[in-house]
Amino acid sequence: MTNSDSNYASLLRPVHKLSGKLVVSCQASTGEPLCSPEHILALSLSAINGGAGALRLEGVENIRLVRAHTTLPIVGLTKNDEVPASERLKKVYITGTFAEAKELSEAGADIIALDATGRPRPDGLSLAETITKIREELNKAVWADVATFAQGLAARDAGATIVSTTMYGYTEETFLPPEAPPNFELLKELCQHLEVPVILEGRVWYPEEIAKAFELGAYAVVVGSAITRPQLITKRFVDAIPARISKHSSSLGFQQG
Repeated sequence: MTNSDSNYASLLRPVHKLSGKLVVSCQASTGEPLCSPEHILALSLSAINGGAGALRLEGVENIRLVRAHTTLPIVGLTKNDEVPASERLKKVYITGTFAEAKELSEAGADIIALDATGRPRPDGLSLAETITKIREELNKAVWADVATFAQGLAARDAGATIVSTTMYGYTEETFLPPEAPPNFELLKELCQHLEVPVILEGRVWYPEEIAKAFELGAYAVVVGSAITRPQLITKRFVDAIPARISKHSSSLGFQQG
């Protein structure tokens, strides 16, 4: 085995560990109560205790802390908070530069996740150039977040190790409200035409959806908000309260507080 073959085998090792597993995305946005490395660690360890096979984590500090407490595969990414929410349908938001990928690798990420939607990258590199540098200079697998079938094919051709449906619903051409279901048709099409692992990520809220994804050929499934975003979980329950109940309570004249 040549040195190149050995490096490639090492790169693929954490990818093999994802097969048939649940990947839990433990993230919190800036300003949210759980947005600190200590809280992300607690969420990660809780997910591991529940049987997670891998973690998807944002931010160098979060990854460095969690890495010290687990040997499970970590899929690392950055999010550029300088991109306003109103511009995130148009601009690369997830791991936009090779420099960011290098920091993630040094912090302990086994796999680097990045935006593979074809939009211009902030450092001017093409997707293929970025993937090549990550694989050759960092010896890390690349997880390509796409929104369409064409983007999945392009990511595969650019050298991505994994293709994921992460960006579906979060680009101008695919935009959907958060409550929209996962795109199983996109998953099925990618699984039928790509030889690299295909992962379902995005909008997964129910165990039945995970089962369906594996039946369609998913290599692994990512769940985030349904497990690790308490405010969104709470809101789903609150929104389920029938309007007539609230009106009835008000009509009784109870004082709040």
